[in-house]
Parts: sequence; structure tokens; C-alpha cells
Amino acid sequence: MQIAQLRSRLEQIIAPPVVATDAIPTGFHELDEALGGGIPRGRLTELIGPVGAGTATLVRALVGAALARGQGVACIDASRTLDPADWASLDCDFLRVVRPRDPARGAWCADVLLRSGAFTLVVLDSAPSLARQVALRLVALARDKDAAFVVVGDGSVSQLGGAVRMEVKRRWGGGGQRRPSELTVLRGGLRTTIEVPSVIYHPRRLCAHPEVPDRRGVAGGKQQPGIQAAGRSDKRWKGARNGGRVPGR
Repeated sequence: MQIAQLRSRLEQIIAPPVVATDAIPTGFHELDEALGGGIPRGRLTELIGPVGAGTATLVRALVGAALARGQGVACIDASRTLDPADWASLDCDFLRVVRPRDPARGAWCADVLLRSGAFTLVVLDSAPSLARQVALRLVALARDKDAAFVVVGDGSVSQLGGAVRMEVKRRWGGGGQRRPSELTVLRGGLRTTIEVPSVIYHPRRLCAHPEVPDRRGVAGGKQQPGIQAAGRSDKRWKGARNGGRVPGR
């Protein structure tokens, strides 16, 4: 086999051509052109950007565009930071949002959702970086079910690397005013940079917080293991219950 034929074969394996029928339009004309029609099905698409850059905005726009066409969408909110109020207006008949207790279970949720074959688009948001074997299995499921698989994060989201990689950067102008975000699309060895307009709707992210401790039984005097009743270890609190006198003083 000649070198030219071998190079052509490698290009087809690494980044096969994507036609419009195999893609899910994003709703942004310039972005769809850079992506060759939209988010490719059966492949891994990476969306990377720091908090506040606009990744949640792009995810919601992509989800909304798919729902408007009657396509099933599943979004895995691994970090539990997506604001439910910003998603309530979407078509819930075709949308499923999964919020696992542990972010590490996000990949397992994606496995189940892709395996079901019920969704055209599956989004894994803010989960730990996917190991190579896990990413290969999920991409194989996406290819088998003809679904688009998008992984969102603020850094390395997969050890495999996606067929499409989108990087979002914040931009600021004079006086600290925010300018439209800059979106760089890497696809098939080509790099395209476009601007995401700031006039589109910006959903919010909630602050990540730990689980609320189980305080059942505290009011009745039964203290759960590892949970200290609020204030009961403070002698001042005991003194208040004893006419202001602190025992032992």
C-alpha cells in the first residue's frame, strides 16, 4: 500500500467525513458550518471551557434545538449544578435530566442511557475525566445506537479525545464588560474560531455543595453516628437551659 493511500485510510479512521444527515444542528449557523452540519452522531464531541465561559449556554441551546425537532435528549448533570428553573421551559416530553448522587457515576448513567437507544442526544456534564476504555465503550454504544454523545467539562474530559473538540473562552472588553465568548472548533485537523453572541439566553449554574447530613432523630434526642447535635457540645448552651448557670463553674 502506498503512503498516500495509507494516509487517506488513517484520515478516514481518525476523522471520517460527516454529512448533514449524520449530524444534529446546534441552532447556530456559523457553528453548524464549522461542524459540518452539526454535532456528529456515533462519535464523541468534547465541549470544554471554564465556569462562566458559556458551556451551559451552548448545552442548553443544543438541547433546545434537538427537542424542537422532536428528538429525545438525556442530560446527565453529574455535578448537580444546572439550575432546574432554566430548563423547566423546555419540552419535558422528550427530555430526561439525570442527577447522580456521585459524579463518578455519570459514566455509568451515560452507558445505560446510550444502551437504551431511546435518545438521539446524550450529554454528560461535569463528570470526572473518562478513562480510555470507558470512553471507547461509550463511543461504541453511541455508534451502535446512532446517537450523538457530548461530554462537557472545564478541562480534560476524556483520555480518548473526541472526533470534535469545542473550546470556549471568556472575553472581556474595556471597563470589565463582557464581550461575546470565543469558540474554537477542532475537527478533522481543521481549526475554526467563531464568536458566540452574548444576546442569547444564558442559563445559570448552581454552586456545588455537599449532601445535607441526615439529622433524623436529633430532635428526639437520638443522635445519628458521626453527627453532632447542634449546640449540645457547647457548655454555654447547657447553662442557658440551667437558669444561666454553667455546670462546674
